[in-house]
Amino acid sequence: MAIMPAVFEFDRYAQLFSELGASGHPAELHGHLVGRLSAGARLDHATWLSVAQELIDGRNAPGEAAKVALIQLYDATLAQLSGSGFDVTLLLPDDGAAIDHRTQTLGQWCEGFLGGFGLVERKTALSEEAEGVLRDFAAIAQVQTELEESEANEVDYMEIMEYVRMATLLVFSECQDSATGQDQPPASLH
Repeated sequence: MAIMPAVFEFDRYAQLFSELGASGHPAELHGHLVGRLSAGARLDHATWLSVAQELIDGRNAPGEAAKVALIQLYDATLAQLSGSGFDVTLLLPDDGAAIDHRTQTLGQWCEGFLGGFGLVERKTALSEEAEGVLRDFAAIAQVQTELEESEANEVDYMEIMEYVRMATLLVFSECQDSATGQDQPPASLH
């Protein structure tokens, strides 16, 4: 399945969230999706749209274009995680955004991951390494912003983002062994 780069353009989803009058955040939505998929959940499109609409928490209901974009995000994310290329794209602002904004958004992504992962019932315990990843994600979710634009902060951000990306693949890979692969009903978020 060819994955179009536009599927992971942060600004596309930021605009969608704005149009829907959302109180949620695009990175948190994607993190939640990746967390659920990593824990072994598989959702049909209708269930995913219901979960996404609850996470978006918008004043307006998503129209057809928004639904298509959300389904594309689900399908492309699952394809990347399931692929053999160790390729997963985090839905984050591009490098042109302020370091403060990118850091805060990475924290939101990790928070979403933990929320989505935690909603999926698991039959087996996680390895010590995967437990460590979840603790690291919890720490990253608590990130403090107000960072200055500097080369050091840029390097730190890139290293942490790459760690999150690779750690996600580790957790996904570990949890697929015990996954049922069946559609699971959405758990209540509130």
